[in-house]
Amino acid sequence: MTVELPGLTVQVAAPPAALPPPLRTDVAGFLGATRRGPVGTPVRVEGLTGYRDVFGDLDPGALTSYAIQGYFANGGDLAWVVRVAGAGTPCAARWDVADLAGFSASAYDVVASSPGSWAEGGQVTIWYRFDSLNSKPEVDVRVAVPGEPVETFTRIPAAQVAEQLAASRLIQLVPAGGATAGPAAAGPAGPPRRYSVSELVLTGGTDAAPDVSDYLAAVDALADQPEVAIVAAPDLGGHLTDDGQRQDVVSELLSTAADRLDRLVLLDVPADRAAPADALIWTKTMLPMDPVQRRAAAVYYPGLLVPDQLGGLTAPLRAIPPSGHVAGVISQLDRDLGAYYTPANVVLEEAVDLDPPLTGPEQEAVFGAGLNLLRCAPGRGLQVWGGRTLDPGHLYVAHRRLLHRLVRAVHQVADPLVFDVNGPELRLSLVRAVTSVLLAAFRAGALAGSRPQDSFQVVCDDTNNPPGADPGQVVCDIAVAPAVPMEFIHLRLLVSQQSQLEVTET
Repeated sequence: MTVELPGLTVQVAAPPAALPPPLRTDVAGFLGATRRGPVGTPVRVEGLTGYRDVFGDLDPGALTSYAIQGYFANGGDLAWVVRVAGAGTPCAARWDVADLAGFSASAYDVVASSPGSWAEGGQVTIWYRFDSLNSKPEVDVRVAVPGEPVETFTRIPAAQVAEQLAASRLIQLVPAGGATAGPAAAGPAGPPRRYSVSELVLTGGTDAAPDVSDYLAAVDALADQPEVAIVAAPDLGGHLTDDGQRQDVVSELLSTAADRLDRLVLLDVPADRAAPADALIWTKTMLPMDPVQRRAAAVYYPGLLVPDQLGGLTAPLRAIPPSGHVAGVISQLDRDLGAYYTPANVVLEEAVDLDPPLTGPEQEAVFGAGLNLLRCAPGRGLQVWGGRTLDPGHLYVAHRRLLHRLVRAVHQVADPLVFDVNGPELRLSLVRAVTSVLLAAFRAGALAGSRPQDSFQVVCDDTNNPPGADPGQVVCDIAVAPAVPMEFIHLRLLVSQQSQLEVTET
C-alpha cells in the first residue's frame, strides 16, 4: 500500500508470510482428572508451572495430576491437557453492594473459576474505599483458597471489578442485581461510606465422576490438536469400572490414532487388573484385536510408586499408572536424539519402586504378551525396558514414531500443494517436497542404507497415475527403509479433486 502526502510518499510493505509451525513429535496429550480447571477443553501448558496455573497442584483423587508431574520430571516440555469430569457445581458466595456507591450491579456472585469442591472454604476478602474528593470508588481483593497460592488485586475501580477479576485463576464475579444508585446519589444527604470490608466464604461446590460420554468427548477434543503426538489417560481405569465402557474409550483412542497416523497411545493396565495374571488376561481379552488399532498403542507395566507430598508420614508413597513418566522419557529422547530412537534403558525420575514387583517368570510372561516392562535394576534404579507396540506385525515403538514424524512432515510440505492443478508440475512438486523430508531423515541416521536411493523411494509418475486414470486424484507412493531392526514403511499420498491430502499406510 502506498500513501502520498504533500512532499512525502510512504510505502507500507506487507508483512512477511508466517513461518510454518515447528515440526514436533515430543508433545504429549493427557485426558483425565485434575484438581481444577476448565472441563472438556484442551489447554496447552508449558512446564509444570504452566500446568499448575491452569489446573492446580496435586489432588488425591486425580491420578492424572501425578502423571503430569512425572511427565515434566522426566523431560516433558509441553503438553495438552483435557480435564475429564462430570457435571459438578462450583463453590460460590453472594456479595451484596447495594449500599455502596460506584458499582455497576447491586450484588455479585463470587464463583470459583471451575466446577468441583476444590475451592470449598476459600476466603475472599474485599476492601472498599470511596474518596468523596475524587469520586473514585475502589476495591482491593484477596483470594485465599486451601492448597492454592494467595491472589491479591489492588486499586480496582468499583465499576470494573467483574471485568478486572477475570484475570484471577481462582474466582470470577457475576453481576446478580441491577445497577446501584452511583456516587452522585450520596449528595447532600451526607458523605458516602468511605470504607467497608466484606469477608466471604466459598461453599457449595460438588464433584461428579465422569462417565463414558465424558471420556469420548475428551478423546474427540484432543484429536483436534495437531501438536499432540503422545496420548495418555491415567485415570481411565479408575473412572470407568465397566470393562465394556473401558473398551469403548480405548477403541476410540486407538482408532483416532490409527486414522491420523501421527500419534502413539500409551495405555495403562487398570488398577483392578494390576496383578500379573490379570494383566495378561486384560491384554488378551479387553483390548481391541484389530492389528491396525493395536499398532497405534503401547502398554508399559507394572505401575509405579512415587513420592506423595499429600500422604504425609503415614502414606509417603502413592501408586500411579506409568504412562505419564514414560511419556516424559519419550518426549526427552525425541528432542535429544530423534523420534526414531527407542525409548528403552532409560532411568525413570521421580519414582521409587514398582507396583507390583515382578518375579522372573512373571516378567517373562508379561514380556511374551507384548507389554513393555519397567524394571528395577540393582545400582541403576527404575528403567524403561522395552519399546514395542501391541501389534506383533508392526512391532517397534521407534518404527511407529518415525512413521508419525514422516506423516507430519509430509503434511507440512504437501498440504500447500493441494490446490495446484493436476499435471506434471504438481507431481514433480510432490516428489521434491517429500524427498526433502526423507533426505533430512536419512542425514539424521533414521534410515538404512549408505545412499539415499537405498533408503527410500518416491514414485509419482505414470506408473501409479496412468493415462486415463481419475484426473481428480494424484497418487504418490513412498517406500522407506528405517534403520534396522525396524520394519519397512509404505505410505500412499492421495490428492483429491476436493483439494484434500490423505496419507495412508499400505
